[in-house]
Amino acid sequence: MNLRLSRSGAAVALCAAALLTLSACSDDSGDSADSTTSAAESSSAEATAAELDVRVEDLMLPESDFPGTGTYVVKDKAAIDADQSSDPEVTPANCAAIANQEDGTDAFDRAQVEYEMEDGSTIETEVVLGQAEDFDTVVTQVESCPAMTMRSTLDDGTPLVAELENSIEDVEGSTVPAKTIISTGTATAGEQTIPITIRSTGAFVEGTTVSVQITLVGDNAASWNNSDEAFLVELLNKQIAVVQDAAAA
Repeated sequence: MNLRLSRSGAAVALCAAALLTLSACSDDSGDSADSTTSAAESSSAEATAAELDVRVEDLMLPESDFPGTGTYVVKDKAAIDADQSSDPEVTPANCAAIANQEDGTDAFDRAQVEYEMEDGSTIETEVVLGQAEDFDTVVTQVESCPAMTMRSTLDDGTPLVAELENSIEDVEGSTVPAKTIISTGTATAGEQTIPITIRSTGAFVEGTTVSVQITLVGDNAASWNNSDEAFLVELLNKQIAVVQDAAAA
């Protein structure tokens, strides 16, 4: 589900790292990791769809809610699904759940804001009109995948590898219960290696799955502080409020 890395988040992280090292990422994906457990089998909650009489794209936060130094793009379900073609290979196989290659919500409508900043860092907010899992499932999956490797390839054939360690924590200050998955480590393109951190925070509200993901690369990967956390929670709460207002209309 989308409390974890967003559908395109793993690829975005690798691409951002590549832009700081060699060149842009390839649109070609590696072979996806096999998993012996399907999303439906791994979920402890019955998949349910939200009953909101609204276009999901209309639920996305406006550009004015973001820092003001980046590129703002709203993506519909078709554009998000197209990003699957650039998903990296994830190992071990059970970690594909953390990388959101098996989120159990493919049938649900969704939309996403992708906000790319000048330093290569990215912010993504996403609303999925449905819920396929619960917090207990997410915690179990993260605990079973303390470390993972993501592999992709640059346009020139250079291998791109991210080695990440995963942890999970509660979110303080959110208007509904929320969790954050932190994936931190390094991304290597050829012989160059840089730090990378992905913080994916999400919640369930009014039958939807709401998430905010921030990907930090280079010097920014280790610079997360209380002010940054406060901004992330504020963004999450704004997205939650938009969904709650739509449900009450």
